Order: sequence, then C-alpha cells, then structure tokens
Amino acid sequence: MTNLEKLLGPKEVGEILGLKKSKVAQMLASGEIPALIVAAGQRRRTFRVKPSTLLQWMKRREINNN
Repeated sequence: MTNLEKLLGPKEVGEILGLKKSKVAQMLASGEIPALIVAAGQRRRTFRVKPSTLLQWMKRREINNN
C-alpha cells in the first residue's frame, strides 16, 4: 500500500519557506522548485508540491549553500 501525501499549494510552500506566494509561484513556474502540474489551461497552470519532495529540495539547497 502506498503512502498518500497531501499536496501543497504555493501558499503552504511559502509559509514553510518563509517566502511570499508570488515568489513561490515564480520559482514553481521556472522549475526551481520541483512540482507537479495538476491542471494546465491556456493561461494558467496549477502547481502542487509533495511534502517529501520539498524536504529533499530544501536539504539539497542547504548542502549546496554550505
């Protein structure tokens, strides 16, 4: 049986990282933060991030900054 994780939106990711929602949205759109595209329309994409993926990204970034 797989472990289901609640996907995080830009607001929740911003709260965890201490960034504004707009900055997180830019990072998601550029691919800096690995994310899933849940819905993609002509003008708007909906990004969601797995908590485990976010933690791995934060650890890699911490290692690279040291």
